Amino acid sequence: MTQVVSPMAPQFISLTEAEVLAALDDPNTANPIAVEVARLIAGYGENFRAHVQRLGYIPDSFLRVKPQTAIEAVAMRPSPPKPFNNQ
Repeated sequence: MTQVVSPMAPQFISLTEAEVLAALDDPNTANPIAVEVARLIAGYGENFRAHVQRLGYIPDSFLRVKPQTAIEAVAMRPSPPKPFNNQ
């Protein structure tokens, strides 16, 4: 079953795309913005996996949700600007 995936904390909602991308450049893997982007990506991926499992195939167009915030827009990109490693 899919779940609603959205930013968890109010401070993430008002971020600009530049602030989100700058946080992804931060070498600190505990950066809360980068951790939130990773959480969003994991949630979107799990929803997609569940959707494909229900359908039995990968649909041609699968990203119908429009981002409401910059952090969601960055997390929804099929190809992030550069690899992010949250270990």
